[in-house]
Amino acid sequence: MAVDPALSELARPIEDGQPWPRPACPKCQTGYIGFSTPTEDEGHDSASARDHPAFEPEWISGTFVVRGQCENPECRQAVHGTGDYRVDYSRRSNREDFEYQGIAYSSYYTVTHLHPPMLMMPIPKSAPDEVREGVLRASRVLFADPGLAATALRATVERFLTSEGISATRPTGQFRNAHERIEEWRDADPDRPAVADLFFAVKWLGNVGTHEDSDLTAMEVLDGARVLDEAFHRLFTGPDIDAQARTINAAKGPSRQP
Repeated sequence: MAVDPALSELARPIEDGQPWPRPACPKCQTGYIGFSTPTEDEGHDSASARDHPAFEPEWISGTFVVRGQCENPECRQAVHGTGDYRVDYSRRSNREDFEYQGIAYSSYYTVTHLHPPMLMMPIPKSAPDEVREGVLRASRVLFADPGLAATALRATVERFLTSEGISATRPTGQFRNAHERIEEWRDADPDRPAVADLFFAVKWLGNVGTHEDSDLTAMEVLDGARVLDEAFHRLFTGPDIDAQARTINAAKGPSRQP
């Protein structure tokens, strides 16, 4: 399973009246989360502005809450979301329920937090626990702080390197940078350069995320997640599939040994 396309849709403002994205359930991974209609809470300044003689609907803004639930009847995991909303011109041609001076408007919802978090990328079953925790950490802050999520993805690469025996420190006790550690891992095996290039890409995104003026978006972080997903697919899922193929080839059919 690749990076869930519904996460990219959740990273964009969602117009009122449009169907909400249905991401994969973070608990059962087989069902999908269906969201209810958001509940808006208009900000005090916004509500006060309604009495202004020059009032325009674009002045309306506030926060919202939304509830989701896994559609798998054997799971039914609840998901709670929060975020910001604003009012702007409607992009839908058939909007008729919110007009001001003959102009159609809509609320637009921007998700800033989901709990439990949606997994940013699938985690191979054979991946080390360190990798699993790194992906979970990045997923928790994807919408709230994309820069921090990118930094957590870079840390996931470093967690993997540690699990591979690539030391995080020098004999003097000084910490080694991620670039140096990836190079050591790459140079240990002639089959690794292609995967190392993927790790480098995630590292560069993470570096941008650490800057105090980072302007990374959730969409850009998800691009990094797709790169890291491909790296882990080659390292973990690919070899498992190759081994399964060898077993089938050796048996000239399904292997049914106990």
